[in-house]
Amino acid sequence: MDETESTYLKHCRKVVYMGHRRFLAANHPVRKKGKHFEHKADHRTKPKHRSGKTVFAMVKDLKVVFGKGPGSQHIESEDGHAAMWKKNSIFWELPYWEFLDVRHAIDVMHLTKNLCVNLLGFLGVYGKSKDTLEARNDLKHMEQRGDLHPELKEKGSHYLSPASYTLSKAEKESMFECLESIKVPSGYSTNIKRIISTKEKKFTNLKSHDCHVLMTQLLPVVIRGILPDNVRATITKICAFMNAISQKVIDPDRLEALQNEVVQCLVSFELIFPPSFFNIMTHLLCHLVKEIRILGPMYLHNMFPFERYMGVLKKYVRNRARPEASIAKGYGTEEVIEFCVEFIEDLRPIGVPESRHEGRLRGKGTLGRKAITTVDNNLFRKAHFTVLQHSSLVAPYIEEHLALVRARNIGKSDAWITRHHIDTFPAWLRQHLMGNESINQQLAFLARGPSGSIATFQGYEINGYTFYTRAQDMKSTNQNSAVRVDAMGHDGTTATYYGAIEDIWELDYGPLKVPLFRCQWVRLTGGGVMIDDSGMTTVDLNKVGYSDEPFVLANDVTQVFFVKDMSSK
Repeated sequence: MDETESTYLKHCRKVVYMGHRRFLAANHPVRKKGKHFEHKADHRTKPKHRSGKTVFAMVKDLKVVFGKGPGSQHIESEDGHAAMWKKNSIFWELPYWEFLDVRHAIDVMHLTKNLCVNLLGFLGVYGKSKDTLEARNDLKHMEQRGDLHPELKEKGSHYLSPASYTLSKAEKESMFECLESIKVPSGYSTNIKRIISTKEKKFTNLKSHDCHVLMTQLLPVVIRGILPDNVRATITKICAFMNAISQKVIDPDRLEALQNEVVQCLVSFELIFPPSFFNIMTHLLCHLVKEIRILGPMYLHNMFPFERYMGVLKKYVRNRARPEASIAKGYGTEEVIEFCVEFIEDLRPIGVPESRHEGRLRGKGTLGRKAITTVDNNLFRKAHFTVLQHSSLVAPYIEEHLALVRARNIGKSDAWITRHHIDTFPAWLRQHLMGNESINQQLAFLARGPSGSIATFQGYEINGYTFYTRAQDMKSTNQNSAVRVDAMGHDGTTATYYGAIEDIWELDYGPLKVPLFRCQWVRLTGGGVMIDDSGMTTVDLNKVGYSDEPFVLANDVTQVFFVKDMSSK
């Protein structure tokens, strides 16, 4: 309101909001630096927040005249001064409203899209470039950043010198080569190839969700190795901030750090981009953390679910002359059908859409089912051991057998003992429990071993993910074969392993069917997996290892996807 400072740009003809140093801590050293900030320090405090009661006191006496007659646009407060408010909302007439702490929720969905489009526009990879003659003339008018002022050439044309954020032809080619190689998992986002034009080196037809994926995940990856370090680092930090605030669980103790990070990013942007970059949506970034403190995580108060549901309601419309009646009738009909379906078994309703991913949580093979009876005995034994190893019923017998192997092979190395234990344990367990009728029935099925006929799949849905084998991935526009598993070692430490699915098996233990993934794992050592300074995990898929333990339970894995690193191919 009164304390919000805006600047009107003469050449771009727009209002911008700068001066974000006022949101920094009072003793922050950047506040004193004036060389790049209009040659002066900034010791202002951030704007005070007004409670709902205060706002009500400001609007309760507004006189609003509706209609098109004389004086209809004249709005005055009681003291005769023109007010910034245009209307006294009828909500204030509710008996309890003045006691509420009224806040306006920022729609993060539209903010993310606007920020993404704004950023890509200045990088010159979306629509018409926003780094225009008008934007540079405003810098000249404000007597800032002399190196970016336009130079008048012969015949009246102007030369705009490349800025730190300007992408060269080679950098654009690197960026779009990376984008073109990206394949994402099913249901993650749109196919990336559909939102880029490789020929023009531009993004096209960006939807809100595409911008969300770009800002939270992909943009920091595709700009690796291009742009100056300070520009790349600041863009990566703002993307990390957008990713952090979009999480469903946010640590309250982290909010203060997030607020400092976003303000520092905006201050850094003031040194990088022209003033026309700072529209109202860009400025609102500094208020997002305050909103999370008041209203909770962002997913509870953004527009995604409402706009998606509007699409559902619009599909009910059959008679365009009567949209409301169509929606009411369609909604009621579907409710009745779904209610009846709950009470009639084995019924497939006509007209009510059925989820394509019915088995995504409980586990269901979806593609290329085959039954194989001839399989490598060594692989079969390892697969069976993996199932036994993860059963709490079998755990005491694993310890017993391991102790037995150690006692019989004194002097052997730990690696040899582990290998021998894996090879001999299934047969030992079967013999050890044979004829014992007092054991748990499930343990008896596990000890007996799986059927010799194994069901294999090219696609499997479990844990809420769709998984493919590598061979199936090659034929698909999605990447569903990359996995991650968090494993705990004997010393209690946890390590994260990355790999890709080679085969999908389903072992049959009678009433129990267990899905397994045979994966090619990347070594954790020797540069196989590294975390760089920006927090990104880089994985060298050529450095494979752990061939003795290729199998993992499908229940234990999380899906990831790999993107080509253009800064270190």
